[in-house]
Order: sequence, then C-alpha cells, then structure tokens
Amino acid sequence: MGCGNSTAVGEDTNNNKINSKQVNSVKAAGNKQALVVVANGAAIKRTEKDDGNSNLKQEPEIEEIDVRNILSGYHVPKEPENRKVDIFNKDKMKEVDAWAKKTPEDLADSYEGLISHLTSHCKTDVEKVRAIFIWMAYQDIDGADYSKVTGNDTPRGVMKLMKDRKASYSSFFALLCRQAEIECVVIDGWGKAAGYKVGDTDMDLKKFRNSWNAVYVAGGWRLVFPLWACSAVMGHSTGAYTKVEAKGQAVREKEVQSSGITVKHFNEYYFLTDPDALIYEAFPEQARWQLLSRQWDFSKFADVPYIQPAYFNLKVDIRSKFSGRLKSTDGECHIELACGDPSNMGMTYELFYNHLESGHEIDANLQLNNYVLLNRAGNRWDFGIRFPEAGVYKFQILGGKGYETDLCAFKITVDEAMADCKPLPFNPGKVGYGPTMDTEIAGLKAVSHKTGIVKMFANKTMEFNFTLTRDIVVRTELLHATIAKEDLQKYCKMTQKSRNVSVQVSVPEDGEYALALHAQQKNRSDYDNVCNYLLTSEKKKKKREWENPIEKRTRNNVSVLAKAKGTKCVEELEGEIEKFQKLEMEDKGELQAAQDALEYKKDQKCLKDAINRRNLEKLEIAIKQGHNSRFKEKLSRLIEDAEELRNHLVHLNKIAHDILEMKQSTISELRSYKSPPNIIFDIMQSAFLMLGETSEQLEVWENLQVLMGKMGKESMLRRVKTFDTIKVKPGVQQKVEEMLNKYSEFEARVASAGAGTFYCWLKDVCIAIDQTEPPTGNDP
Repeated sequence: MGCGNSTAVGEDTNNNKINSKQVNSVKAAGNKQALVVVANGAAIKRTEKDDGNSNLKQEPEIEEIDVRNILSGYHVPKEPENRKVDIFNKDKMKEVDAWAKKTPEDLADSYEGLISHLTSHCKTDVEKVRAIFIWMAYQDIDGADYSKVTGNDTPRGVMKLMKDRKASYSSFFALLCRQAEIECVVIDGWGKAAGYKVGDTDMDLKKFRNSWNAVYVAGGWRLVFPLWACSAVMGHSTGAYTKVEAKGQAVREKEVQSSGITVKHFNEYYFLTDPDALIYEAFPEQARWQLLSRQWDFSKFADVPYIQPAYFNLKVDIRSKFSGRLKSTDGECHIELACGDPSNMGMTYELFYNHLESGHEIDANLQLNNYVLLNRAGNRWDFGIRFPEAGVYKFQILGGKGYETDLCAFKITVDEAMADCKPLPFNPGKVGYGPTMDTEIAGLKAVSHKTGIVKMFANKTMEFNFTLTRDIVVRTELLHATIAKEDLQKYCKMTQKSRNVSVQVSVPEDGEYALALHAQQKNRSDYDNVCNYLLTSEKKKKKREWENPIEKRTRNNVSVLAKAKGTKCVEELEGEIEKFQKLEMEDKGELQAAQDALEYKKDQKCLKDAINRRNLEKLEIAIKQGHNSRFKEKLSRLIEDAEELRNHLVHLNKIAHDILEMKQSTISELRSYKSPPNIIFDIMQSAFLMLGETSEQLEVWENLQVLMGKMGKESMLRRVKTFDTIKVKPGVQQKVEEMLNKYSEFEARVASAGAGTFYCWLKDVCIAIDQTEPPTGNDP
C-alpha cells in the first residue's frame, strides 16, 4: 500500500508510493495490530466471534516495491451508475474461473506471459479482472517455497515479498491489472480488520490502516479488496468480552486474548463490492474514492453499527437508531431490524459483556437467562434487551435462511441497571413473540392480535382469535418465570368452532406472562411452537376522564393518518404511533388500527416504488414481500401490476439477448458502409428511432455512423440493454413498423447478419408494446 498520498487525476504523479528504504523504520513501531502468522497452522479455539472481523486482515504499512497509487490519464472517480449485480453474474464466469485456476505455475515468472494467458479467453474488462482476481485468490502465497527466487520484478518475486509482509495484495493486484491495460488504483485508508471492536473510538479506529483497489470496468469504477477476498485470520480474540446470553440461554464464556492464525480463505463478497456496502468496513483517505455521491466523514464510519456482508446479501435493514454506539434508557435498549424477504428467515442474538471497558467482571452470581425479548411483527424483528447490571455490552445479531451467520453488531453502554429487572417468562427461540409468516405457514392465522406484546390487567379476561388454514391440532400454554405452568392452565381456555379458534386468557396477578401456541401437523405426533404473546399486566391506573390537548391531537392524528389513502404519510404515521405509545394512552382501537395501516402502507409503498423505478431486482423483492404480507389480498392488484411489469422487463431482456451477444465488430461492420443498401439504412434508422433519437438526426447516414461509433454508456449495445418501452415516444412505433414492413426477415438477414438481428429485435419490441401497457404504480 502507498505510504504517500494519492495524486489527483491529471496531476503530477511523483508523490506516490515511497520505497521502504526511504522510510524511517520507527514508523513500523506504530503498527500495534500486526498479525502473527503461526507457521504450523495449529488451531486456536474461537471463544468469541470478534464482530465477524476474525476473517479480516491488515496490509503491511511498509513495502519494498514502488507502485503508484494512480496513473495519469485515468477516468475521474465517481459513483457507478449501476450495481454489481448488473455487470457481474458468477454463474456466467465459470469458464473464466476454471481457466484461471488451471494456469501453469511457471507463468508466474513473467507478467507478460501470465496476463496473456489469463486474459486470452476474456471478452470484456470484467472478465479480465475476474481472471486476475481468481488466479490471485488461488495462489498459496504463504505456503509456497521462494528460496530460489531473486528480485521482485516478476509476479513470483512480489509474492515472495508478500509472504514476508513486505508487499501488499493491493499493490500486486494493481500491477497485474495494469499489465492487462485495466485502470487500477491503490486506495489507502482504514479498514475494520482483526482487533477492531464495534463502537471503538475514532482514535482507536485510526490504528487500522489498510489498502484496497478500484478498477475501471463496464464503464465505471468498481471496488475490490484483494486481501480480504484471499485470506483470513482465524481465532483472533481481543480478550475483552464474556458471552453472557445467547438465544435465550444463560452462558458464561470468557474469551482468551489471541492474535489468531492466518489462513487461505476465498470471499466472493470483496470482488466488485458496491461502494455503498464497502464503506461500512473500509474508509478511504481521499473522499473521492468512496465512489459515493453523498460522501461520509470519518466520524460516521466510526459510529455506524458493524455491518457484515450477509446483512446486504439477505436485504436486512436496521429500523431503530442507526448507530453502533447505543445507550440504554432506564436499563433497556431496543434494536429493530427488517428484512426485504422474510420467508424462511430466522434471526437470533448473542450478548457479550466487555469487562475491560466496564472496569470489572460481571457479577458471578448473575445468570442472564431470557433477558432479551424478540418481538416479531410481519417482516420486522424487535430485540428488547434488559440489563440487570450496568456496564458496557456488545449485542451481536445473527440470521439466515436455514443457517446462522453474523449480520450486525452494536456496542451498548448501560449507565444504570434496569430497576427490578426480571427475566422473561419463556424462551421462544427463533419463533420470538408475535404472529409471523411461519405461523401462517404452520396453518394458524392471527385475527385479533397482530403484535407480540399485549397489555392486560389481572383477573380481566382477554380473547385471542385465530383461523385455521390447515388441518392442525392446537395446544396452548400460559407461562410465568416463577409460577408453575400447571397452576396457570385454569387461566387459559381454548374453544374451536369449525376453523375458528378462540383463546380466553386471564392472569392471576400483575407481572409478565407468555401465551404459547403449539401446532400438531396431520400424521405427526409432536407439537411445534408456532406463535407466542408476551402478556404484560400492570396495576390498573385510575383513568382520567379527560385528555390534555397533546393527547387529543395525537389520538386524532393517529386515526386520520391511518385512514389516509396512499403512502405519502408513512413516516408521519410512524411518528404519531411512537408518540401515542410514549404518552401511554389507552388504546381504544386506534393504535392497533394504525399499526395495521402502517404495515400495509409500507408493503404498498415497497411495491409502488419498485413499479415506478422499473428495476427488476427491486420488483422481485417487492413481489416476494407482497406475497408474504398479511395484506396480500388488499395488495393483489399492485402485486399483479408488479408481476406484469417484471414479466415485461424480463421479456425485453430476452428479446435483446441476440443483440447483446453481438460482438462490437458486427456493429463496426455495419458502420463501415459508405453508402449502405436501403434495407440496412432503414433498419438502423428504425433502431435509433426506437432508442430515442429524432427523425431529423437520422436522415443522413453519417449521423448514424457517429451514433454506432459511440462507446461506454452511450454505446448502441448499452442503450439496447437499458431499453424500456416506456421511453418510446408517441408515433415512433408506427414509423418503425412502416419502414420494417417493406422487408422480410429473410431479406434483412441476407443483407447483413447484424441488420437481421436488429430487424428481429425491432419486430419483437413492437409486439411487446402492443401486448403490454406497463403499470404506473398508482394507488389501486
């Protein structure tokens, strides 16, 4: 990585990397976090997940190769116009990957020979960078024998330096890409590597120097972190934490400080990572290399939660305060997450106590068992954490579909323990509290109570109503932390009429209880827990017969906003609901109605936004969310519109396939005509008419040649790829059909294979316009 600052594009590039021989060796003493590589690979037991950063390393601060951070003439850095998913498909790279992995070992003795081999089968810059990336990832840099290697002017020579931590992955990657004539920048900055703890101070985080790369491919700058993609540190532990609760169970696992071991580890995530994702883990010295239109400052980088790759892959979203440095209120803290596709999604947690920052060990007699409330509602998970002891904690959230992986982590400072802090009455595991999609999949649909926390009063009966959607047997339990469940069964009665189930519940005294519902599937002997409610009973306060002006206004606002049509008031409604709850007002039905309306409006907004954006990825997410929604029936028209638009866009992509597979040389061949036959002129004129050009611009062949010769985002193939029928101007379809109807497909293909391909595309587009009137996302 560069020891000097990167230069601006087009400026003098002399101020770049400094040879290590020119650097005072005292600088190395500042690297307190240097990794220890254990040669024998002895396994070190992991006692704590270390925020998931146990797989992240740091580059050496001093190198023995002189690689400039940037070369003159490079494109100006700016945010890419599209995302990784738009330019990279792993499944389409199988041949490139296989070719790179089979590279003969002796080619590492020459940059020219190595790059010539790696890129010989590549058609695009993305494929070239991919081949280099895969070859690098599969080199056993730390395990290879370099005893016969002299000099550092070959790939093998640089790998020898890398093994000795005298050269970086980022510098090596830049050398390889530049040999392949790919613009590649070395970015110096800070990365949340091994040793980082969520919530660390800005000063502590400044210790974690690192470097990575930006490559210019597919018309834009993309980020690659070769070090983190190729290697990992296993077993790294700061020695600061003691795990005290996990998944509702009390544990007491104190970590042992360890620098861990370095291992080969391939991580696809760090190849062409989207800038708005990598910024959570890697912060560049020069703000322009964030590649974001809305740039972060270092304080924000240090403050955000520790976000893991799976957070983005699983489309998770933090809905509570977006900070990695949280503070409890009255000994409690709430963290809420949502998921774009909640089907089969599970979330759980681990709670750690930081004895170093707390200044003492946690009370040995204190067992944190069921001190975290997991409340489920639709596509949301709300973690309510109770703290019986003050101190500094870390809260790690894990999740996945059929598996568990780290999603995000938070530091929580607890200045004062919760008064009269008691554990929850029951450990519901991943099911949590509240009806979910899994509840409905099991065959039980909640009718009366849609949220997991229900307030009630002692000796007053409350009725919970459900509908059976499958042939199941339902069993109920009323549970308390200290009262035996056998003594509580008389307070919980269930009746069933046809497919309607009613559960009448009362509680004998104030406190917290859990109503658990278990379902037995047909031809099964066991019961599965499918839904739970936390019943909170407090002494009945004497009701005021009047409400103050603020309460009246809040009650009215909640009712009015809940009934308002459209989705413009979502944030306002959310704020009024929060105010209603903080004022502890009596719910006369308005609060439940507003909460239902808010959930419906959010699902509605997701669908409408996806339709208006006309983005395939967003549409897929919105359609799934719509089908998983409790309000699927009310959303049915919007879901149909979204599916119709999705199918329309997929069809456009499909009919454009032959053109997108066309080589640039075919376009060049069409462009090379000095005076083309009428059929070719008419077809290409029609194509550019369809792509949005005006008739006046297309009367002269030379103008068509200019348009065919454009590159990058203005290239003809790129415009076909992003084409959407909604952009077609009135009257264009009729003009195009009139020109094309003079010829047959056979005549077009005889005239030119390329022209024939455009002829077929235009015909298919005209049919698509006739068949589909794409939806607009208006309210149903």
